[in-house]
Amino acid sequence: MQPEIRTTPIEYTIAGHSLTHDPAKRFGEEIMSLLGRVWPVIKGGAIPHDGINRVVYDSGCTVFAGVVLGPGAEAMLAAGGLERKTVRLTRYAVWKHVGPYHLIPATGAAMTKALEAAGHRTGWPMVEVYGHWTNDESKLETETFVELR
Repeated sequence: MQPEIRTTPIEYTIAGHSLTHDPAKRFGEEIMSLLGRVWPVIKGGAIPHDGINRVVYDSGCTVFAGVVLGPGAEAMLAAGGLERKTVRLTRYAVWKHVGPYHLIPATGAAMTKALEAAGHRTGWPMVEVYGHWTNDESKLETETFVELR
């Protein structure tokens, strides 16, 4: 598998929560904590959303987790205490990891190595887009988008 290079810009706004990564914790633990704060607000307020979890990693070790809101949901955002994060990618690499979440870092390292070997340098942001949940870990799908410098 090789990363795909794309130059068609994408932009979307995510509603969720953020934190600064604590090196003593695993990213997965922090992501679950953030999403655990997002979903009760979304469900409790019947806020329209796309149902797809997204995690944005940015410079300064910032981690943001949330979902894209549906039409008419913007007015509900402040009432629910959710933060907004706009993601813009202009020239970026994309790859899909299929399998257990704990193996995502190994896939990312392999993709970064392939990009560097092809003369590309990765930058920020990096976005993980999680596919629909399944109990069969071998079928979990996560797409990663990373800005290229």
